[in-house]
Amino acid sequence: MDAVARVTGNRWDFCAEGYDQIIQREFADERAKKWGNLLRENAPCKTGRVLDVGTGPGYFSVLMGLMGWKATGIDCSQKMVETAGRNAERAGIKASYFRMDNHALEFADNTFDYLISRNVTWILYRPEQAFREWLRVLKPGGRLLYLDANWHYSRDPALTQACARDREEYIRLYGEPENTYHGDEKTDAEFRKTLYFNNVWRPDWDKDHLPEFGYCNIRVTERVNEYVYDVPKQLLYRSMPMFLVTADKPLRDKK
Repeated sequence: MDAVARVTGNRWDFCAEGYDQIIQREFADERAKKWGNLLRENAPCKTGRVLDVGTGPGYFSVLMGLMGWKATGIDCSQKMVETAGRNAERAGIKASYFRMDNHALEFADNTFDYLISRNVTWILYRPEQAFREWLRVLKPGGRLLYLDANWHYSRDPALTQACARDREEYIRLYGEPENTYHGDEKTDAEFRKTLYFNNVWRPDWDKDHLPEFGYCNIRVTERVNEYVYDVPKQLLYRSMPMFLVTADKPLRDKK
């Protein structure tokens, strides 16, 4: 794991406990069914091998394991990996978890039928390398699915102002939003220096570049907030759409 990946992993080590508390609530309410349906409806096959990239506390990998998939999860944070393992054991599924750099996967070519992630691509520091790696480990005809948002996009003052208004209304109704980060300022500052997508608008970038990286059948849903969030989060992220992208690995290499 290179130095930048270690910086990212150190930052998310400080989030493991707080993020797991959020995940436990998602396991316990109707959101687990919603997320499970979304993952199942977009899968390339009924069951197979799935890789959860940036698994965090293991939410997606556990949901897939409960649906009969052979689940593997990776994360650059050792504490996240340990937390995910405990959650899989608690759920009664067998899943494998590894500390690994999202940009340099330690798997053979053509290993997985399905590669999934949530709120992970925004932290990529070399996205072309990461997306090509993800394609490499997918089987021909396999599918990539990820969800994300322009969390720290800094070039649209109107968006920044709208998000601030949403946050103020959320605080008035529900109190301060949860902040899972409980580390020092230096670690967080070092992490923020690595972020590539702060000045890149998405999913326009994804539409433009995924074909260049070798993907086909690219499908983008610009907004899924109202489907996957509970009512408070729909308010908090009202002006920040979570988008969904799916893309396939071609069945045959182009000649």
